[in-house]
Amino acid sequence: MQKVVLITGASSGIGRAVAIYLHNKNYKVYGTSRNPDKVKDVPFKMISLDVLDVNSIKNAVEVEVLQVQLKIPR
Repeated sequence: MQKVVLITGASSGIGRAVAIYLHNKNYKVYGTSRNPDKVKDVPFKMISLDVLDVNSIKNAVEVEVLQVQLKIPR
């Protein structure tokens, strides 16, 4: 089974580097950013998440990752 990781701050810097590294090691990577539409040229799924907003975190994990990507019902 493929390992899954959620990396906050994957739009730039260390977060982006770690996300690319793990993607290249065959992990299923979900990168997060407050503005994922602005992130270009990454080989992994970017989702919207603001670490200071509880509803944003809940939505990112429950809806985007669990339901949409992994097909786990609510």
